[in-house]
Amino acid sequence: MATTPAAKSPSIAIARALRRLALTQGKGKDFRVDGDYNKAGERVRTYVLTLTRHADETVAAHADDIERWASEDGGWSFTVNVRYSDNGRPHCTISNGAVEKVREEPPAPPADEPTPEPQPEEPAGETEVLEDPAQPEEDEQPPADEPSAEEPPASKGALTITHTRADGTLLDGSSKGDGVFELVKPFGFWPFRSLGVLGIRHSRDREAQKWRIDCATAALREAGWEVTVEIDESRRRSFEEAEAERLERAEDRAERFGDRADRAASASDARHKAALGALDGIEPGQPILRGHHSERHHRRAIERSDNHMRKSIEESGKAQHYSHRAEAAEKYEERRYDPNRTRRRLEKLGAELRQQESYRDEEKAAGRDAGRYERRIEDLREEIAGWEQVVEQARQDGVKLWEADDFAPRDFAMYSGSWFQVLRVNPKTLSIAWNLRLMPKQVMTLEDSTERGTTYTFGIDYTNIKARCPEAAMLAFLADGKVPGTKSAWTAHEAQPASEVRAAQAAAPKPKKKRSDPKVPKKVKVECRWDATEATLTFLDGKGEPHKLREPVTIQAPEGEKFTESVWSRSLLAEVTRLLAAEGFQYWGSKWSGSPGRGIVHAIEPTETTEAAPEQAKPDQVPPVEPPAEEPPAPEPPADEPPVEQPVDEPAPPTEDPQELRLQREQAAALGWSTGQAEFVIAAAAGRLYLHQFGSLYCRDIPGTAGRLVSNHRMSALVKAGFVTVGAADANRERPVLVTVDGRRAVAAWKRWKPRPVEKNREQECERLRPLLHGVQARRLAEQAAKDEAKRKAASKEFREAHQRLMEWEDREDRLWAAWAKVQGIVYRLQRRPAGWVPPEEEIEAHGLDAEVVAELRADAVNPQPRPVLPDLKQRPMPDLPPLEADDQTPEQLGLFAVA
Repeated sequence: MATTPAAKSPSIAIARALRRLALTQGKGKDFRVDGDYNKAGERVRTYVLTLTRHADETVAAHADDIERWASEDGGWSFTVNVRYSDNGRPHCTISNGAVEKVREEPPAPPADEPTPEPQPEEPAGETEVLEDPAQPEEDEQPPADEPSAEEPPASKGALTITHTRADGTLLDGSSKGDGVFELVKPFGFWPFRSLGVLGIRHSRDREAQKWRIDCATAALREAGWEVTVEIDESRRRSFEEAEAERLERAEDRAERFGDRADRAASASDARHKAALGALDGIEPGQPILRGHHSERHHRRAIERSDNHMRKSIEESGKAQHYSHRAEAAEKYEERRYDPNRTRRRLEKLGAELRQQESYRDEEKAAGRDAGRYERRIEDLREEIAGWEQVVEQARQDGVKLWEADDFAPRDFAMYSGSWFQVLRVNPKTLSIAWNLRLMPKQVMTLEDSTERGTTYTFGIDYTNIKARCPEAAMLAFLADGKVPGTKSAWTAHEAQPASEVRAAQAAAPKPKKKRSDPKVPKKVKVECRWDATEATLTFLDGKGEPHKLREPVTIQAPEGEKFTESVWSRSLLAEVTRLLAAEGFQYWGSKWSGSPGRGIVHAIEPTETTEAAPEQAKPDQVPPVEPPAEEPPAPEPPADEPPVEQPVDEPAPPTEDPQELRLQREQAAALGWSTGQAEFVIAAAAGRLYLHQFGSLYCRDIPGTAGRLVSNHRMSALVKAGFVTVGAADANRERPVLVTVDGRRAVAAWKRWKPRPVEKNREQECERLRPLLHGVQARRLAEQAAKDEAKRKAASKEFREAHQRLMEWEDREDRLWAAWAKVQGIVYRLQRRPAGWVPPEEEIEAHGLDAEVVAELRADAVNPQPRPVLPDLKQRPMPDLPPLEADDQTPEQLGLFAVA
């Protein structure tokens, strides 16, 4: 038999205990579990809010059971407090904090009357009459000459609290200054000046908030008021009436706030003129003449001007505030009846309708009254029908409302002023290309949001879309160097609707997915300990498990060496690369992932190999050689025809090395050039760039001309990366900008594989560039880094040795000072030991000095040791390498005159 596990949190424990009493949890139900949180977001206290009278009565009747059940279910401690109001209604609080337990007894009925039987709860619209137990019986009248101490206070008046969904909650019968407002203000009542009554704000078109009404009624009755409560939930107003009244009130607000803004603006102008007029007769910049007869008048004029100016600024702020409110009221109807906003509103109303229907079904299943849910469902259905009519009217008026049928994959959608390519078309949203690093960008394609084989998307609602443009039309616009607007995009949308695009996509043959061979490993894992002499190489399958067809390989460290840096040792990774190449594999995808403790993993793929020629077959697979068959003699040509020349077999073009092709692709992908940097290197390779004697850079597009002036901000980064160099000056004292060996290989890879240029601004083009992958400059930088690392390690070793000598010297000085201080009777180390001090024999015996310390004192007196000095460990940046030499090939040999 299955058992329920213990509650893992106090919320679960107390919710289970209350549900055992047939109480329902959630919004609009019997109770809700909440808590208090600290600044770190951790819950420090859990408490329960009882939302109905039925829940309060049930908790009050089973308070001890609730505490016991919560304690048994996981050991959670809760305290249930029960208090009663004057009308006998219980008010319960449940909390697991450190609170005092309060259990009040229910008020007992009068002693001379039998305990009344429980009566069914009265309907909400009736008035509850409270009997005063202090009234004397008919036979017991107090003496006429003595006032009774139990005589009830005189009534202050009659009040009526009414609630209908058409008018809201109103309190009638009160007047200004009678103290009623102060009593009911804590419960949400507020004066309605247009109606002349008190009421609860935002209570129209809603159910009565009985807890507010009950609390206000109890407070008024305690103060001596006679209160009548009338609640009628059946009286309501239609959706059309409510909307018409909202629009009318918006017009009134616009007119009222507009008048206030005008009055405030007029007052501001008047105050400003008064501020300037207060200084009439006083020259600008005139100082106050102290002791002069005009000093008092001058100071008062400045004070009046300052007051008027401050009031002018204050009135100007009011005018601006009221003008904004008037503008918002004027646009109320436009915003409220916006079709896209209405469609989003319908989504929320539909969700609320389904929720209310679920609550109604639960109440009916439990046998309780579901009238409040029925009324809310009726209101929601009427409101949804009204808003659907607004959307339909907008469609009839020609407003385009974008939906899922209007889009196809790879279309472009305008969102927030930019175009985004669509990856997927969902029922409620579009999945568009998304790359925050390129934002804001006018056109965002799927290629822009793809990184390492993953396309990143963002979901947008159809109500936020402004236009659609098919992919073919967008490519045509971009080819012309234009970005379409809404009008041109609408023309393209009508010319090529989404249905045609989807039909063409469905008719196009889909590429077959290449199934991976399970016999081929997909990953490789390297495991090694720190300072180990051997490591383990394991081939993994697609699930990350060891491959069944390949055994783990043990890699031994070179003799006399260790894998000091565990799995990150260079010698180990170099051996792994060699083993993979020998097995016919290469790295694929991202870098190594993992850690030395768990091992590092990298994806691999088979190496691309060409078909082996017959003569390259293994000796045991060479087919037997057969003698060539005799060929029939060729027919002789007729005598009258000239002999036909036999074609000469031309040598086949050399087959390119697949490793070289792969290296070129990797080099092209790792360049990271912008378009301007690529054109700079190509122009240098073509021999068109030269530096003028005054430092200006020119590009000679046509030989023999002076050329055009170009910016040289890209040259420094390209020279440091080893792609270009500056040659020696010629007879005209002009220095050509030449390409290096790395630059030639980089240009060849760029022109062949055409990688996507990186978008850079002027400052980014001046930043350091990555040298050519596996190029000459990269090797030079690696050698320089290795030398610098060796120097750093040697300096670190020297520092550690010097620090050890310093620590030994300080320990020795401490021993010598302690011996001297013991002889001299010094407690605090405020004086230095005199150099060359040696204690005499009688002091050695008197103070019991250690023989080794005495020997050290005598040695120090003969040959004092200076304090060791620590070497400087300040890290200095590596110096820049000298530029690479220019490539010896001419531009004619490279064929790089044309700009790619």
